Amino acid sequence: MCGIFAVSGKENVLEDVFLGTFYLQHRGQQYCGISSFDGKNLKIRTHRGLVRGTFTDDLAGLDGTMAIGHTSLSDRQPIKLDSKMGEFTICFEGNIVNREALIDELKKEGHSFYTDSDIEVIAKLIAQGNDFVDGIATMAERIRGAYALVLLTKGKIYAARDKHAFRPMIIGKRNGAIAVTSESCSFVNLGFTIERDVKPGEILEIEDSKCETKKIIPSNFTQYCSFEWVYTANVASTIDGLSVDIARRNLGAALARRYPVDVDIVAAVPNSGIGHAIGYSQESKIPFDDVFIKYDYASRSYTQPTQAERDREAKIKLIPVPAKIADRSVVICDDSIVRGTQMKNDLVVKLRKNGVKQIHVRVACPPLRAPCIYGVATRSKEELAAHKKSVEQIKEYIGVDGLAFNTLEDLGKALGKPLCQLCTSCWTDEYKV
Repeated sequence: MCGIFAVSGKENVLEDVFLGTFYLQHRGQQYCGISSFDGKNLKIRTHRGLVRGTFTDDLAGLDGTMAIGHTSLSDRQPIKLDSKMGEFTICFEGNIVNREALIDELKKEGHSFYTDSDIEVIAKLIAQGNDFVDGIATMAERIRGAYALVLLTKGKIYAARDKHAFRPMIIGKRNGAIAVTSESCSFVNLGFTIERDVKPGEILEIEDSKCETKKIIPSNFTQYCSFEWVYTANVASTIDGLSVDIARRNLGAALARRYPVDVDIVAAVPNSGIGHAIGYSQESKIPFDDVFIKYDYASRSYTQPTQAERDREAKIKLIPVPAKIADRSVVICDDSIVRGTQMKNDLVVKLRKNGVKQIHVRVACPPLRAPCIYGVATRSKEELAAHKKSVEQIKEYIGVDGLAFNTLEDLGKALGKPLCQLCTSCWTDEYKV
């Protein structure tokens, strides 16, 4: 998970790239960066930390009519390179599965590396092309994995989405400007309207306020990441034509139909579980209420770079509301269960301590049985509760009175897409790419 934002306009776009990148903060909280072109020079600046906290007083000198921005979990982006085609800056989100093999190949070809990061491999592959479009296409042929990227040159922006469409990418327009981003939540407050999603395999060239398709790399199947709707994306976004908010309500409603239970209230593990819980409540006619409040200044626990940081963030981010818990039976809706430790050691403990009568957990996606190899937040099978335990065993492990997961079939129906078009690898342990 990372977030990318690119914008080109007839006037200064610095405020647009700053806020557009800020609205992708949920996709990565460790690093952020901005690169711009002012008609003469390519400029770049990166920070460790959050966008507003690091860039609010450090935007001077980044003015320009073209710019790209990035939020990251793992490394500083964009990066800047010089090539036979001239200088360029580039950033991406995704994961290159065959990175180590590509590094070995490139070293044998005479290349040297400053880091062993995905983005440096991608940039060096692109730089071997006859032009930037050819370079992106050449890169796409050699890598295995997922990517969405934006590249800034002295006068143009290029944007590309991998041919299987693992990572989301969407185009927005405003009078005199055009933007491409990971999620449409970047557009609304900046006055952009959704034009369309970037097509699988599409390479775009953006100049001034115009966008042109330069090439489409063909593929005989797509693999939209289901987890974008389940957890990753902001609830205000629309991903490949489907509102994230509506998708989550559909998933919650599916749980209510398949796994009804007689309780007093429906609640959520906030924030990503809220949409699922509302859907469950609306379908079951059981009232929705808050039993946990996410502290506004806490981060997302799932996206932290290490397990120790994930555990710490999970422990501190949720504050129970005792008046809503005592002597009540509750259905708790969550987006997923990874290891089960947060549910066992934090949520259930807090609920029991505050006098809950019964706890029934409903999970929006099927049991996670395998790591995701197409994104940064990967895990080994051994860490996943569902790899080693049955649903009944997970229920006993986390200490709840009931537990149920959405089925793959219900997930596909809730998202309104055939399962063959969705990446379901983390639930099936089957990888197409």
